[in-house]
Amino acid sequence: MKFKLEALLKLNKNKEDLVLREMGKINHHLQNQKQRQNFMTTVAKERGESRNQKISGTVTANTLAIYDNFFQGVKIQNARQTQIISEVSERMEKTRERLVEAMRKRKTLEILKSAQLKKFRAKQQKREIKEMDEMATNLWRRHDEF
Repeated sequence: MKFKLEALLKLNKNKEDLVLREMGKINHHLQNQKQRQNFMTTVAKERGESRNQKISGTVTANTLAIYDNFFQGVKIQNARQTQIISEVSERMEKTRERLVEAMRKRKTLEILKSAQLKKFRAKQQKREIKEMDEMATNLWRRHDEF
C-alpha cells in the first residue's frame, strides 16, 4: 500500500526538523545573551561594592569619574542587551509559531495516512474473508460430490 501524500509528509517532516533546528540555534543565542547580561550585572555589583569601599577612604575626583563612566557604560550596555534579548525572544516566538504550524501539518498528514491504512487493511481483510468463504464453498461442493 502506497500513501498518495507520502512525499508531502516527508517534506513536512523535513520542514519541521529544519524549523526545530533553527529554534535550537535561536534558543542557544538567547541563553548566551541572557548569560552576558547576568555577567554584566554581576560585574556592576562587584564594582559598586568596590567603589563603596573606596569611598569610605580617600578618593579622588578622577576615580569617581572613572566609576561614573563605568556605571553609565554598564547602564547603556544593559539597555542594549535587554533590547537584544527582546528581539531574540520575538524571533524565538515567531519560530515557535512556525514550528507549531509545521507540526500541525505533519500530524494532519499522519492522521490521513493512518486513516487510509486502516481503510486499506479493512478492505484487505474483507477480501480475504470473501476468498476464504469462496474456498470453503468450493470445498463443500467437492465434498458433496463424493
